[in-house]
Amino acid sequence: MSSEQAVDEVTGVRRQPAVAARTRALLVQLAGALLVSLIGLGCALMSSHTLMRLEQTSRLWPMVANLASILLVLVCLLQFHVWRQAQKEWTGAKDVSLMHLLTPSASARWVAVLCGLAGPWACLQMAEQTARQEQAHWWALACGVSAILATGFGGIHQFNPAGPRGVLPQRMDHARRVITADEERHVDPEADTIVLRREQPDG
Repeated sequence: MSSEQAVDEVTGVRRQPAVAARTRALLVQLAGALLVSLIGLGCALMSSHTLMRLEQTSRLWPMVANLASILLVLVCLLQFHVWRQAQKEWTGAKDVSLMHLLTPSASARWVAVLCGLAGPWACLQMAEQTARQEQAHWWALACGVSAILATGFGGIHQFNPAGPRGVLPQRMDHARRVITADEERHVDPEADTIVLRREQPDG
């Protein structure tokens, strides 16, 4: 049997080490997105708390920002849970029905897109209602930035039964390997010439 797909002797589940490695990197990214979404929720609550005490400000935008922030936290948590369940299947730890994970993950992706648009817009409106000297202004801006980051790095990562196509940690690692290989190739310019001369037949 191929090393890419080996059956676990305990659980009897077919392991996929290559897919599991990519998923492990994605889980790190999703955990970071979940943390950012929690920070964004805290910023939204802090900014809303200040704005709610002002009589001349609208109550609509703080409500939208808070709702979008809460939904983003739930979406990032759901996407992390879905990929974590799939990771158990691909590592051979547990037999998981992957097809049952498609619908909730796809629905969560669209919720994340809506929150990623409505949340930053609401935060921008909140920031315009306050002066730059006030902390609520910067809390609102931080909430908007957090919503964008949480959506891009977590919420939109819909589950794929074939595994993640490519995630940030792996892309950075690939870029480092390319740079290292390029530097090693240019360390000794004469090395390639010597190898080529040895490979040429005597004539």
